[in-house]
Amino acid sequence: MFKYLPVIALGWAQGMALAAFYITVGAEADSVLAGGAEALGLGSIMLLALFGLVAALAAWGVPFLAARDQAADESHERRRVLAHVFKLGVAERSRERTGAIVSTATDGVERAAAYRGTFLGPMIGSMTAPIIVLAMMAVCLDPVVAGWTALALPVIPVALGGFQAAFRGVSRRYRENGRLFSAKFLDAIQGLPTLRLLGAEKDHGRRLAAAAEDLRRHVMRLLAGNQLMLFAVDSLFSLAFIASVAGLTLWRIGQGHLSPGQGLALVLCGTLLLDPLDRIGQFFYIGMGGIASVKEINALLAELPAVSDPADAVPGAAAPASDQARGGPAAAAVQFQGVDFAYGDGPVVLDGMDLEVAQGERIALAGPSGAGKTTIAELLQGNLRPDRGTIRLFGEDVATRPLAWQRAQLGVLAQHTYLFTGTLRENLLVADPAADDVRLRDALAAADLASFVEELPHGLDTPVGERGLALSGGQTQRLGIARAFLKDAPILLLDEPTAHVDLASERAILAALDRLGRDKTVVAISHRRATIAGADRVVEVRR
Repeated sequence: MFKYLPVIALGWAQGMALAAFYITVGAEADSVLAGGAEALGLGSIMLLALFGLVAALAAWGVPFLAARDQAADESHERRRVLAHVFKLGVAERSRERTGAIVSTATDGVERAAAYRGTFLGPMIGSMTAPIIVLAMMAVCLDPVVAGWTALALPVIPVALGGFQAAFRGVSRRYRENGRLFSAKFLDAIQGLPTLRLLGAEKDHGRRLAAAAEDLRRHVMRLLAGNQLMLFAVDSLFSLAFIASVAGLTLWRIGQGHLSPGQGLALVLCGTLLLDPLDRIGQFFYIGMGGIASVKEINALLAELPAVSDPADAVPGAAAPASDQARGGPAAAAVQFQGVDFAYGDGPVVLDGMDLEVAQGERIALAGPSGAGKTTIAELLQGNLRPDRGTIRLFGEDVATRPLAWQRAQLGVLAQHTYLFTGTLRENLLVADPAADDVRLRDALAAADLASFVEELPHGLDTPVGERGLALSGGQTQRLGIARAFLKDAPILLLDEPTAHVDLASERAILAALDRLGRDKTVVAISHRRATIAGADRVVEVRR
């Protein structure tokens, strides 16, 4: 509320200045009619110019401040949404479509910021300014007309609430359809190669066109509501209101309580009381779309992450010194003790699992699909928490440590290395933003990718394409290995790192992983014999 005070104050200033302008015009009109002046005097002209200037500056300042507040609010709200999506983590991402999240973070945030900036603040000022204008009418002109006019003011918030209630469902369905269409459209773009291979692009295009038409109809319903609002305001209430004020004024003039100039001022001031309804009509579409977007954002922000930092965790806690460094026996790098886990109400995936991996040991997790290997990897990364039992890294219970600490202990290479749209350099710096070119090239050399990069015309500044499509699968995986070299975490987690590459790429990747795994603890998940062969121990995982 406090952030809207400047806009509200400017709305008040505009109303007061215009009311003072009209009252002065009425006084001058009476003076002319009484024969006291042939024309406006210099003093009157300067007074009217002052009131007009104040009103003009206030009228300019309201949208200026509103636009400034909207830009700041949009930036702040988008950061909040993005931070919460990161906080929700991988587990939540599997339940929410990417296109829907993108729609909320872009179009939804923009509409919510427009609602707060250009509608909410100015509307509060516009709704309260008539009280000031009525007070000036009562003191400077006629309290009777002002009193009777005040009785009509409650109609304005009632009308606002009524229109909001009538079109709340339409605006909500419009936003829901907008998010769904964004999700479908993104799916179509990302899945275009598959659609073309299956010859399904035309059929999918027709479904997209139908979804777009459904969205258009919802927009048209909302715009129709906007036009209905304008018609009701302009043709019914506004006309009746001004006619009532004019009738009251003529009645008071006829009784001798008002002069013609005062009557003119009263009618002119009466038009100022309609400003809230005018604003509702002008910004109804923004207001209704914004309200639906605010609810949409609040619903997303209210979602609880599957995993969060413990309440008593110390942010930024450093990695603990190993027992060996303190002169004692080395703690296990990874330890699962009596770990149970199930996905919601589904079957139990892990039941009383015990696992211990010594520092520097290389193990391979093998077993049939669905046995729980990937679940173990997710628990290690802090994307999930066990239902029961304890997980320790270097002797530290991860449930008592910040997630950032837990994830700092692991370097991860999954089946698919995700590359961001940008250059090779930018994708490497994700792992270590402070790394210089020497470190970047050392990491590429360790990943057996240095010669390839050197042959590129732009070297490290070569674009990788969207999601790394400019690189082969093997090159993408080796770039992921280079990232792991840069992160240099003590535990290396490999989740089927060679599942989707050819034999030549597999040999190069395994050689790079062998270099990367020196002096590290390695936990590998794989069905490939070549990957399992390099392990010190194979752990069979069964349900």
